[in-house]
Amino acid sequence: MKSDLKNTTTKPIKVWRALYVASRQEKKVTELLKKKGIEAYIPLIKTMRQWSDRKKLVELPLLKGYVFVHISLVEQERAIKTNGVVNFVRIEGKIASVRNYEIEQLKQLVELGYQYEVSGVKRQYKEGDKIKIASGVLKNIVGHVIENKEGRFIEVVLESLGQAIKVKLPEQIVLLAT
Repeated sequence: MKSDLKNTTTKPIKVWRALYVASRQEKKVTELLKKKGIEAYIPLIKTMRQWSDRKKLVELPLLKGYVFVHISLVEQERAIKTNGVVNFVRIEGKIASVRNYEIEQLKQLVELGYQYEVSGVKRQYKEGDKIKIASGVLKNIVGHVIENKEGRFIEVVLESLGQAIKVKLPEQIVLLAT
């Protein structure tokens, strides 16, 4: 008896990867990747810049030199051959994968143009405490309290990249994490 074997094609598994890109080329590289049909993400923050004759609100990369791509193994070669791409971010010689939740945290951090330096965290929190943001755009992001000469900040760590983002938040929206 013959068995019917159907040709089932499965979608290739896609993972988030980080690319190192040439200096000040993050937006251009993202545009080129998207033209190739590659899902690319660059976290941008709005900031006021002043020139001698005017002020202007501009979007700048939150993580300079990085562009994130959601790609399959097959798409890696097309991504690396894009103008402006220097290399994949590697950890211990292997191309680093960025966890989905880390990309979601980045998206939350930049969503709606949240102001990063509102006020310091001054409650019962001390350096090293693990906290969870209780409300607002950054709700459910977990970080740690760090201190420096400017005051207390919440540090959100992207473990898979070895990068950290420091955010100054109002104390009313921070809770100790359990």
